[in-house]
Amino acid sequence: MAKKSGKGKSGKGNELVFVPLGGVGEIGMNLYLYGYGRPHHHKWLVVDMGVTFGGEFEPGIDIIVPDIQFLEEESHNIVGLLLTHAHEDHYGAVADLWPLLSDMPVYATPFTAEMLKSKLGENGRLKGFPPQNHSHGEQALYWPVRC
Repeated sequence: MAKKSGKGKSGKGNELVFVPLGGVGEIGMNLYLYGYGRPHHHKWLVVDMGVTFGGEFEPGIDIIVPDIQFLEEESHNIVGLLLTHAHEDHYGAVADLWPLLSDMPVYATPFTAEMLKSKLGENGRLKGFPPQNHSHGEQALYWPVRC
């Protein structure tokens, strides 16, 4: 986990941490956390929630999703899910994992949001899904960093 301490009055005692829950050292299953705040009191931005596909070493397994136990424990500190684009390895696990993280806003471009709505509709999981569409260059999320 990489850390960077905050500087100045507003960042005093705060740190920025990066926690990869998938997608590092592998192709697929991208799920990254960026946390900001005092140690053990971070607010988390989730970036991507993808799948990877089973291979010769996982016979009979079609898809694999990241382990989100840490996210479930920290769900009250999640500020949102930011989807970078509409590839399965970046948004493919949302249908299965998003319902486990109640009331988490989802931020995506209009194209990614429509692709995800279609995917959720096919799985009968569209009801209650709150994607927030944003245009390129528009600030969508007010957090210690611009998103």
